[in-house]
Parts: sequence; C-alpha cells; structure tokens
Amino acid sequence: MPLTELLPLAVFLVSYALDPRKFRTALYLLGAVLWGLGVSVTAAVGSLAVAGELPPVVFLLVVIVLVLATVVGLAVFLLVSGVTLLRKEGFGVSRLLGIGVGLVLLAYVAGVVAVVVTNSLVGFVWLLLLGLPAAYLGFAFVAFLLYGSLYPALMARRGAPVDAVVVLGSGLIGGQVPPLLAGRLRRGRQVFDRLTARGVPPRAMVTSGGQGPDEPVAEATAMASFLVADGLPADRVLTEDRSRNTEENLANTATVLAERGITGPIAVVTSDFHAFRAALLMRRHGMEGYAVGAPTARYYWPPAVIREFIAVLRDHLWLNAVLLVASLLPLLFTVAGMLGQR
Repeated sequence: MPLTELLPLAVFLVSYALDPRKFRTALYLLGAVLWGLGVSVTAAVGSLAVAGELPPVVFLLVVIVLVLATVVGLAVFLLVSGVTLLRKEGFGVSRLLGIGVGLVLLAYVAGVVAVVVTNSLVGFVWLLLLGLPAAYLGFAFVAFLLYGSLYPALMARRGAPVDAVVVLGSGLIGGQVPPLLAGRLRRGRQVFDRLTARGVPPRAMVTSGGQGPDEPVAEATAMASFLVADGLPADRVLTEDRSRNTEENLANTATVLAERGITGPIAVVTSDFHAFRAALLMRRHGMEGYAVGAPTARYYWPPAVIREFIAVLRDHLWLNAVLLVASLLPLLFTVAGMLGQR
C-alpha cells in the first residue's frame, strides 16, 4: 500500500496525540475511515472489472443501495427510539428531535427512489443541491457520533492518573438519585478504584450539581450521600452545589478544587452521549484531563446524542454558520437564477 494512502490515518493519529479533545480530531477520524473505504471500494471495482466478474456500474449501484438501506435503518431506529422515549418520559419538544430527523431521512430516501424510478434529471439536480447542506451536517454528525463513542470508552480504560474525579449531576427525582445519575456515580467510582489499584489514587471525588426548584436538596449533596453509602470514605468526597449546567459544573468545580490546593488534571464523568462535549468544554476552559462516559438506556441515547450535537454546533456558532451558508450557496444561486428568468 502506498504511504500516501495512509496519510489521513497519520493525520488523525497526530491530532489525537497532540490533543484528543478537539472536534477536528473527530473529523480527521471519519475522513480516514471514509478514505480507507474509498480505497478499498476502488481496488475491489478494479479487480472485479479486470476479472470480468462484475461491471463497475453494477458494483457502484450495489454500494448506493446499501448506503440507502443504512440510512433507512438509521431513520427507523430514530423513529422507534423517539416513540419509546415519549411513551416512557412523556411529551417534550426536545424529545421529538429523533422522530423529526428520522422523518427527514425517510423523506430524502423517498425522493432519491422517486428520481431513479422516473429518471428525472431535474429531480436529481434538486436533490443534489438540497443534499449539500445535509451532507455537511451529516458528515459532522457522523464524525461526532463515531469519535464521541470511541473517546470516552478509551478514556475509561486508559485514562491517565488524575488529581480528582468529578461526577456531573443530571437531576434528581423526588430528592433521590435516579438510574441515569446512579450510572454516572458508579462509573466515577470505577475510575477512582481503577486509579487507586494502579497506585495513583485521586485526591478527591467531587460531586457537582446545584439544587433545582423542584428538588429538596442539591444534586451534589444527594450524589455525595450515594457514594458514601456505596463505601467511599466521606473525607474523600467534595461537593460543588451551585452549578446549573456543564460550563458552571466545570468552572465551579475548578474553584472548589483550587481552594483545597488541587490544581492537577481531572477526570470528568458524565453520560456517554455527553462525554465528548464535556471534554471539548474542558479544553475551552483550560482544564487538563479527560472525560469518561457512563452507559445510557438505549431508547434515551439517540435523541440525547442529537441534542449534544446541536449544542456543539451552537458552541462553534460562527464557524458552522459560515460553512452551512457556503453549502447553501449553490441552491440559493439556482433559485435566484430561476426567479430572474421569470
């Protein structure tokens, strides 16, 4: 294999080694995967064509059909997960995200099928123009999904020693720790125990979360009680009970740790769908360390990932706005040209 074909993989590995907490590292990973698939498909088409076993056009048609089938499968998964989430947790606008994305994907696939059946060149052009912004968002989302699943899993098993393990709150139910938050606390305890077994115990375990209007106690207090009841010594547990979101979790926790002379790297523990964004925010705030993800119920995961992706787009608002507008320009120019001919 020529060394040039390994260049995308090398770019990803260098970016990961320099700082894995960058969104561009996720983009490099997906780029390397797609590059590898492209090289493999090209080689397979060439081999089969030379052998006379399969015309390249037929091979590519099979690839397109498989891609569309994958999109349909994803759409159905999002629809089923969205309906399940509504049944289990009730109606909410944010909980309709998965259903909305699933319906849009099915509509686009239906459009592709209609264009193929009718052999409509005009329809193909319109789908292509509409697909450019969708392709931009789709590439970024798949990159977020792929790397956002890989990164916290790697950190949970291979994360370096830290001065503190910080568990982020996610809300109480009736003043008690619900399953989602319990999963974060257990994952935090696993990280704490793993590092302790390696002979590099963290100096503290921090629970971070304020008191909501419908909560009798602060999340951090209930979380600390959960850990102590689970056997963690009370003198190793610190609480940060004023934060209301992830950015406040990080900033307030840094203050709590600094007041006790703890200024080294930390391991932030949250849900798996939220871990990569938490790592991005850690880097933005100049905090050393990494984020670890705790398992989440399957039905809850798809819409939660979509919400996190939207939040990442918002965190990089101007860059994404410029790129999205650039992807819309061909469509806008086409519409403007049609209106000018009237």
